[in-house]
Amino acid sequence: MYPKFPSFRKLTLDDREIYSHLVADYTPYSDISFTTLHIWWDLGQNLSFSVLNDNLVLNYTQPFDKQNAGLSLIGHHRVDESIETLLAYLKQNDRQPRLVHVPEFVVEKIDDKSRFLISEEPDMHEYIIDAKACAELEGPELGRIRRKVNRFLRETEGHRVELKPLDLSVEAERQRVLGAVQNWQKKFPKANDPGRTESQAINVSLRHHAALKLLNLCILIDDQLQGIALYHRSHDGKYYILNHLKADYTFPFIFDYLTNQVALRATKDDVPCLNVEMDLGIEGLRQHKMGLRPINFLKKYRITAK
Repeated sequence: MYPKFPSFRKLTLDDREIYSHLVADYTPYSDISFTTLHIWWDLGQNLSFSVLNDNLVLNYTQPFDKQNAGLSLIGHHRVDESIETLLAYLKQNDRQPRLVHVPEFVVEKIDDKSRFLISEEPDMHEYIIDAKACAELEGPELGRIRRKVNRFLRETEGHRVELKPLDLSVEAERQRVLGAVQNWQKKFPKANDPGRTESQAINVSLRHHAALKLLNLCILIDDQLQGIALYHRSHDGKYYILNHLKADYTFPFIFDYLTNQVALRATKDDVPCLNVEMDLGIEGLRQHKMGLRPINFLKKYRITAK
């Protein structure tokens, strides 16, 4: 059923049940969720996995992001031994001997941390937001976001604003979203995404939304699609993980309003937290996510031999 290390095989959409069993007992990081792996980490068609000492081994490899590529260990079993085995394997195969994006719950299980060089990956830490606080926006600590949401509401006075999910099983609706996203990217090009990798990822999300169990919430203003959030519920049911949040910035602070509305949806669905993923070292993203007043970070680490 599982490929035994050092054998790897591609993680396919048909592997959800197998994969869910492998990660069921672990903190639901976005970067080890079945949905996120297929959206972001398989863009180069290299996503593969193996099992070592009852731990999951993920091959995080993207041709356009070699700096963050490598193997990762997910598990609690014979961790020191497993790390040494993986580092030796990488070295023998002329790959850089390092483990990347290793969750904090794995690092905590290392018996002898002096055997390795362990460093945080701050750009890859995942921001955890209190959904109720983000929905209600009460108190001085959330004043900045509250003012932005109120500004959006003032700017849209006199317009018909509607919030609803779209039926992504309908091809015309998927094309509607994809066309809108492409138009927004032309109007507001991002210097931090020159390769348009997010467009590729959104295409994957829309094409496989059912298999990936993606939910969506859209903003329509005067019947025009102006924003969309694509997200999924973590395997423990305690998080909404936001995979994409895209909008037309013609209306100021629509991004903040959409985040607030996803949080409101989470509270109605008894989901206590939002995982708004990483900032990737992008200063604007960091400022925005810190402004949401995170209550926790799911930290990741890089491990090399001494």
